[in-house]
Amino acid sequence: MAVVVDLIEKLVVEIVDVRRVVRCPHCGFKTARVHDRRRLLVHDLPTGGRPTELRWLRRRFVCGECSERSWEDHPEIVLGRRTHVTRRLARQLVRDVNAMSIREVARRHDLPWHYIMALTSSWSERVALDRRRRRCRILLIDETSLRRGHRYVTVVINGDTGETLGIVAHRNTAALSGILLAQGHRWMRGVKVVVSDGSVPYRSAIGTHLGHATHVLDRFHVARWFAAGMIEVRRRSQRIGEHGSRPAFEPEIFRSRYLQLTRLDQLRDHRIESLGKVLQGPARTRSSMADAPTPVRHPPRPRQRRGQPGSRRLHRDL
Repeated sequence: MAVVVDLIEKLVVEIVDVRRVVRCPHCGFKTARVHDRRRLLVHDLPTGGRPTELRWLRRRFVCGECSERSWEDHPEIVLGRRTHVTRRLARQLVRDVNAMSIREVARRHDLPWHYIMALTSSWSERVALDRRRRRCRILLIDETSLRRGHRYVTVVINGDTGETLGIVAHRNTAALSGILLAQGHRWMRGVKVVVSDGSVPYRSAIGTHLGHATHVLDRFHVARWFAAGMIEVRRRSQRIGEHGSRPAFEPEIFRSRYLQLTRLDQLRDHRIESLGKVLQGPARTRSSMADAPTPVRHPPRPRQRRGQPGSRRLHRDL
């Protein structure tokens, strides 16, 4: 090892492998005949705040048994197509990607964007494979959109460790069934509790592949359904007149619309007393729900494309 460039803004070190005998990757015999040498530029972690580069004098050996030529490898150097980095720098790049964008990491370490993207993708595949091998007793299933206005994806998380097991496109039965079948039947038998929303496609996939597990609905959707039911009952109960008449709503019920959706542990005594006065007439609530008109669904009108006979008249009538 020798220092080639030692400046404030840069440090270049030339390194050589001290092994004299290597094993041929083709036939397995040992060889010490060196055919030629080439220098490779290897990026390393900064030293004292200075960008550091390693010039590796890489040797190519020729085997005395099979006459094949092969380049030597080093366990601490990750060889790419055009860019080469040390293994400790590769680990640091992956850690930086978790905290910032790939473009910012490429700018900070002066490396190509495509190389960092490929390195992160290969590392993610290894991490995902290791996570899926572990036992999972509590499985969390949810849907999300990676970008606003785009299609939804299904996210599967290990509830024991909080690690993401997989993200698949779409939020239907086939998407969830595909990732469950990829895990294997032995892995699925280890799942004891499944937490998801009330989606019908998710319930179908869970019932088919995880029927032995306890299915729990997450409290967010349960609270939202309960709140939607409370709002519907309040709207039916507060109306005392026809549309357009004044007053059309019961003032006390209408003013307590936000109070009815507040958690009990966040209500003070005078708020609880006010809410009790509003809710003391359950008979009126039941009668309002029983007398509520059932919405009538009209059959959809036939669509007619523009340019067809009668299309202008149809759009004018609509």
